[in-house]
Amino acid sequence: MNSKRRVREDVAIVAVAVAGLWYGCAAAADSAQPTTEGIAALPGCGAALPAGVIAGTTGSRTLVVDGSQRSYLLHVPAGYDKDKPAPLVLNFHGFMSNPETQNAASGFGAMSDREGFILATPDGGIGWRFAQSARDTNTAFVRELVANLRADLCVDPKRIYAAGKSQGGFMSSWLGCKAPDLFAAIAPVSGIYEPPAGCAPIPIIEFHGSADSMVPFGGGHILVLGNFPGAVAVMDEWARVNGCGGAPKIEQVTPHVRRATYNDCKAATVQYLTDAGHTWPGSPVKEGDKTTPADLPASQLIWEFFKANPKP
Repeated sequence: MNSKRRVREDVAIVAVAVAGLWYGCAAAADSAQPTTEGIAALPGCGAALPAGVIAGTTGSRTLVVDGSQRSYLLHVPAGYDKDKPAPLVLNFHGFMSNPETQNAASGFGAMSDREGFILATPDGGIGWRFAQSARDTNTAFVRELVANLRADLCVDPKRIYAAGKSQGGFMSSWLGCKAPDLFAAIAPVSGIYEPPAGCAPIPIIEFHGSADSMVPFGGGHILVLGNFPGAVAVMDEWARVNGCGGAPKIEQVTPHVRRATYNDCKAATVQYLTDAGHTWPGSPVKEGDKTTPADLPASQLIWEFFKANPKP
């Protein structure tokens, strides 16, 4: 079998996975529709876009948090309707990366226009730190950012989500535990935070490569963050937080990708295990450890997962 035919077959297999969406996306379609009740009570609905914000484009904005100026990239979808509450996705970059690279790797900007969600990509500087003082600062920044976006734009409070790559993946999963009032679901990629005690169930989908040399799949020491128990071990802990029962169901999605679906959970819990390195699966951008990303449309899978899991 030639390589081109193999690629076509692999892509077809993944397309089936996206269309079928193992966790019953079609059944959840009604619950994923925009909130229509109480629109008048949503502060940003009905208002014109803020000065300098143009639908269909990405621009930089700033806000002041505890006396410090912070920045983020904002992309309002091309079809934005000021009277229709839209989902909001926060997209966190990794250590030594930046919002521009994160948007390029994930492709969420174009997807925002196609799917109608608002995209905010915060700037964590050199990276998101996890010492106690930094954790508090990070969380304060995110809360203030979401508050500002809800004041300026028509945001559906039941459909606010967090995704991120590497240290940004750690950040998104940290927020899933520490800001469950804000976020409906989380999607860490190539980095997932071990859930602290007291976390409540939250839908989570995670992607990790077995050849990851920066956040080692089997566990080890990570620069800045310290010891990492391993991708599967940490996901098992999230499964316990989510009240899942027994071992996950493992399926071979493509020759290079397995999917672990945890069962009987209070919140959907899914992990994709690839043969790739420290990359965003399906991305045309080689970053992180510069290896070839896995043959898997992670961004589309993340968005379908988000759509299927709004807040009740």
